[in-house]
Order: sequence, then C-alpha cells, then structure tokens
Amino acid sequence: MIRSTCVGLVLFSIVISLLFLPATATAQDDDGLRPYSSLVVQDRQYFQRHELSGTVGLLPLDAFTRGVTVSGGYTLHFSELVGWEVAQFHYSFQFDTRLSGQLEAMDIFPSPFEVLDYYVTSNLVFKPLYWKGSWLNDSLARGELLLTVGGAYGWFTRSQRPGLSLGTGVRLFFNERFSTRLDVRYLMFPDDQFFEDLSYLDELSIALGMSLGF
Repeated sequence: MIRSTCVGLVLFSIVISLLFLPATATAQDDDGLRPYSSLVVQDRQYFQRHELSGTVGLLPLDAFTRGVTVSGGYTLHFSELVGWEVAQFHYSFQFDTRLSGQLEAMDIFPSPFEVLDYYVTSNLVFKPLYWKGSWLNDSLARGELLLTVGGAYGWFTRSQRPGLSLGTGVRLFFNERFSTRLDVRYLMFPDDQFFEDLSYLDELSIALGMSLGF
C-alpha cells in the first residue's frame, strides 16, 4: 500500500513538472533568456533576389552518344524559400561513346536514335533546407538544398517537343554574391503518341556551375 502511494506521488510530481515546463520556458524567455531552439535555428545570412548562373554538365543516358552541355540562366527569388527559374538555356555538344566505336568496328550500326541538341527549362524552385557547417575547423560554410519542378522544351536531331523537368540541387555559398551549385535534373519529352503507347524521350542532366546573386 505504501509503495503504491509513493509511486502515485512520483507520477503525479512528474506530470505536474511537465505541465509547468512551458510556463517556465516562457518566463525565462521574458527575462531575456532565449529558448534552446532559437540557439539552433538561425536566419539565412545570404539572400539573393536575382541570380545569374552558368553551368557545365553532362547528359549520360544515351549508350551511344553523350552530351556535354553549357548553359546560362536567370532566377528570381521571391523569398528565402521560393523562387522562379525564369529561363535556363542549355546547349549540348555530342560525342560518340566507346560502345558506338566498337560496334562500328564490327560493321554493326545501331538504329539511329534522336539526340537532344539544345533545350530550355523554366522551373519553380523550393529551398526547404539551409545549413551551416564548419570547414576544417577553420571557417564556416553555408549552403542550401534546392528542389525544382517545371517545364522544358527540347530541340532534337529530327523533332522538337515540350517536356517536364524535375530535379534537385545543392548550393554552397562563398559570400553574399557568389555561390556554386550542383544540379541533377530528369527531363521527359513525350511524343505525339504518348497517350496511346506512353512513348517519350528522356534525359538526365548533371551540371556544376557558378552563380552571381544581387
């Protein structure tokens, strides 16, 4: 009986303590002491309203022809979380893979596929994660995670068509003006028979570049 009473008093004390914790934290905050969460979550140090970017990338999906891309674009950032990549233009320089050369050496010529010559994209940009870290225990590094979704239009060797663009990226800030970005984007270009046989052309773009913000 005594043990049951003691256990009950202990549980009651714990419940009362938990109930008063928020009030205690509020009182400390009113006294000028910051709550623990505010010591972890900090405002972004850099915010770029306008962004000009240039990248060099690779289109690696085609087994017979690779594309090396160069691109330039402009992005308008509405807030620290949302932006609009107004336009990003990409031009692709193609070169044959080793597999293509090996087949030609055996007088085997694969059926010609359409190759993406150049394309333009326009995407909404969502920036859900901002981070700050220590670089070699000597300086601070700041960056953010990017998610993009939008449309594309591609010019191929024998056709041109609209498409979809989905991607993610990572940005590393050097200072308030300059940053570097690594972007990975999936591009899908349906053809005229898409709703009948789900036929489409797709590409994967991996690009590394520099950005100027102002």
